[in-house]
Amino acid sequence: MKAQTVLTVIVEKTGTGFSAYTKEIDGLATIGDGLTELKRNFNEVLHYHVEYLQEQGENVTTNDFITNYVLDLEQFFEYFNVINKSAFAEHYAGINQSLFRQYTKKLAPLSDDKMLQISRGLHKLADELSDLTLV
Repeated sequence: MKAQTVLTVIVEKTGTGFSAYTKEIDGLATIGDGLTELKRNFNEVLHYHVEYLQEQGENVTTNDFITNYVLDLEQFFEYFNVINKSAFAEHYAGINQSLFRQYTKKLAPLSDDKMLQISRGLHKLADELSDLTLV
C-alpha cells in the first residue's frame, strides 16, 4: 500500500472571505467566500494538480493525499462567532475563561500543549453535536 502525503493547508481570513495554500507543494492555492467553498475549491485545485502529475507519468490519485486544514485560533473564533468563548473554554477546553480570551486575541502566548488542548475541546464539541438529533 502506498503512503499518503499529508498536505498542510494554511487557511487565512481575507477582506472578502478566505484564502488557502499548502506548505508542501508550491502553487496549490485557492480562495473562497466561506470555509465550505474554500475546501471545495481546494479539492478542485488538488484534482488539477493530480491530473498534471499523471500527465507527467506519475502513478498518483487524489486519494494519495490527505488534507489537513489549519486555521489560526483568533480567526477560527471570529468565523465561528456563534460559539461562546467563555463557555467553550470552561466546558470543553478546561482553560480559565480570561486566559482563553487572551489566547484568542493573541494577547498571551499559546503553547503547543494548550493548542492541542483547545483542538481536543473542539473535537469533543463536534463529536457531541454529531451524535445529536433534534426532535
